[in-house]
Amino acid sequence: MNKMKYIYTLLTLLLIVGIAFFSFQGNSKKSGKADRIACHKKSVVFEKVYDENQFEKVKNALYTGAYKLTSRVQKSVYMKTRMFEYVDLKDVDKLVENAIAQYKKQIPNTGNKVGVDYYIYENDKADPGKKTVKSKLYAGYLHFIFSYGGKKVYAVQVDFMDLEGKDIDKSVECAIKSLVTL
Repeated sequence: MNKMKYIYTLLTLLLIVGIAFFSFQGNSKKSGKADRIACHKKSVVFEKVYDENQFEKVKNALYTGAYKLTSRVQKSVYMKTRMFEYVDLKDVDKLVENAIAQYKKQIPNTGNKVGVDYYIYENDKADPGKKTVKSKLYAGYLHFIFSYGGKKVYAVQVDFMDLEGKDIDKSVECAIKSLVTL
């Protein structure tokens, strides 16, 4: 009888520990850092879905080529800007258009255009707020916001490392691939 009491106590304790573990794991906040596809493992990528109900509409509109592209740059403030001596926004716009065109399908567009709004951020390494070595490693990032019907649906940010922006094409491809593979 004592053996049975011991076994029941042990099983009850294990059950409580198991429930507590899974409850804590389910409630812990997830990082926005992505690692779903190969390009996420090669650079730092953050992504977030804001409206899951509209997400498929965004993808379908992109597949048909129904989008409006808006772009801008955010130059460094504390250090002399050099990146934009090498990087032309119109060239990057073309890279974005080409990356989207890779996923074009022959399906009818049944809704609105997707707003594709992005900016190129030049990492300001002289910014006094950047105190860690890690925050000064990358050259910049591309930040994309995809909206549908005036609502933000999905955002993705992809770092690039080259100070002359020679790897921006890879970051653009990764951003678009991040959207279409989700």
